[in-house]
Amino acid sequence: MRISDARCPAGISSLFEICVNDEDGQRIRDPSKIGARGGGFATKRGVHSHVLCRKSAKTHITIRINSQIQSAQTTHWALQSLLKQNNLSLDVKVDLQISVPIGAGYGTSAAGTAASCLALADAAQFPVTFNEIGKLTHVAEVVNQTGLGTASAILVGGFVLVTEPGAPGSGVVDRLPFPRGNSIICAYLDANPTKNVLSQMDIASRVNPAGRLAIEAIKRNPCLTTFLSEARKFSVKSGFQTRETSRIIDIMIKNGAVGAAQNMIGKAVHGVAENRSVERITSQVKKEFPTARIFATRLDDRGVRLVGN
Repeated sequence: MRISDARCPAGISSLFEICVNDEDGQRIRDPSKIGARGGGFATKRGVHSHVLCRKSAKTHITIRINSQIQSAQTTHWALQSLLKQNNLSLDVKVDLQISVPIGAGYGTSAAGTAASCLALADAAQFPVTFNEIGKLTHVAEVVNQTGLGTASAILVGGFVLVTEPGAPGSGVVDRLPFPRGNSIICAYLDANPTKNVLSQMDIASRVNPAGRLAIEAIKRNPCLTTFLSEARKFSVKSGFQTRETSRIIDIMIKNGAVGAAQNMIGKAVHGVAENRSVERITSQVKKEFPTARIFATRLDDRGVRLVGN
């Protein structure tokens, strides 16, 4: 029996442009080349994966999320693929502790998958690179329709801009400066699983024009203020922003946030503010939205990594 632990930041997505066709307009067949342009934040709050594995005649994978057995389709798919790649059958038990809301644009599927694959590779002593872990996570997300670009962001950490789509090793990821002494404030109202949105037939035509304009504007002036302003515009133009999330954004900015935007994809908001303004912002949001889950977190600029138990 071998044990390993890994940690991965949550990946808040602020805006995106779906990239599933090539330059000739033909559907891309290689899932590692499918993806999204976009950007967001890797946060200190995220996912801890505790993996235990032992030899077995047949592969068996059990995944618990916050102590409850779950199917965790994307993570299960990736772990099974990792074992097949290494021609090994194991009994694998995964315990995921997730400290952010699930199904609301925090990248928990990608984070849980990346952390679990890294921990299993370490426990089973598989020779693997971080880009290989990232590619496996990315492909698992695309195949299972739980994401398009979060894997690249959580692999590197920080304040991320994905400028070309695809898995780590083929896509292009850049990072933007994040001001010191600032925190990310999150307000969660309800879930909206990514798979439900990505399965909609008109989703690309709805979001891509707004996403493309936002990314180009950010590239012309790559700073936090521009990013959050463009992310907010994107959520309005793409039709994702609701009356409630719009109100939360207004409250955050009025009380000192540099900017704020809706999570992609979820009924949740993230804003950035100096640490001295965090308490005022959270209390004001809570006052108007008492049932909301509100928390502050720091930026995580390290990405997925092995950690102690």
